[in-house]
Amino acid sequence: MALPGLGRRSDLYVWLPPGYGRGTQRYPVVYLQDGGNLFDPRTSFAGATWQADEALTWLHTKGIDAIAVGVPCSPDRRLEEYSPAFSDTLLAQHPGLGAPAADVYVDFLTEHLKPWVDRGLRTRPEREHTLVAGSSAGAVVSMHAWLRRPDVFGGVGAFSSAFWVPGEAHLAELEQAVVAPHPPTRFSLDVGGRETPDDPILQAAYRRDTERVVAALQEAQVPVRYTYDSTAYHFETAWAQRLPATLEWLLSGYAVARPGAQTPR
Repeated sequence: MALPGLGRRSDLYVWLPPGYGRGTQRYPVVYLQDGGNLFDPRTSFAGATWQADEALTWLHTKGIDAIAVGVPCSPDRRLEEYSPAFSDTLLAQHPGLGAPAADVYVDFLTEHLKPWVDRGLRTRPEREHTLVAGSSAGAVVSMHAWLRRPDVFGGVGAFSSAFWVPGEAHLAELEQAVVAPHPPTRFSLDVGGRETPDDPILQAAYRRDTERVVAALQEAQVPVRYTYDSTAYHFETAWAQRLPATLEWLLSGYAVARPGAQTPR
């Protein structure tokens, strides 16, 4: 299908909770970046996935259901679509990049994709039931989506955030944004101890920048969950391990449990 505003076409991946076709219940929605890496090894760039279907099925057994919508990244402009700015470090590594286009991507999510999903599926369209998540640069654009549209997104999952990609200006903007008055929002951020084992300077940046954002959220008394996994690499299998608990925490804050199910506290 055409992705309005992005100048490209792509399949989308939609996961529906067990029993969706037999009931009338409405569900929260989680919008996930890098959709081709979520479910099917045949579409994943490295043959490994987030095992998102298994995570969501596990959540179902815990009494929490959600719809998941995966948006595949651009095949040749991923950094541009997911970045609100480019740091000098990134430009030194990728001198041929086009213009940052995260604002355009967020417009696609909020002005085109979400309305389309809400029209076609039994969603809970309120912001507290609309989450956005991603990894690496996908985590950056997920945080940026909340920064741009806090009226739309009530929860953010940021896995191994590559905050070094947009650099200092974006970090400062996030720090300023979290102290502004917003409706209640939940955040989950994490980082691994082996994101870039061959580049200790970049590895330090992954942890330092993530903990800087976490500290700003904590200082503003915003609900935030932080995980540091000292053995985790920058790879789908690591994010698959952290996904179930992340989604449980994000969704349990506003979850609408099935009748008779017990929602985690």
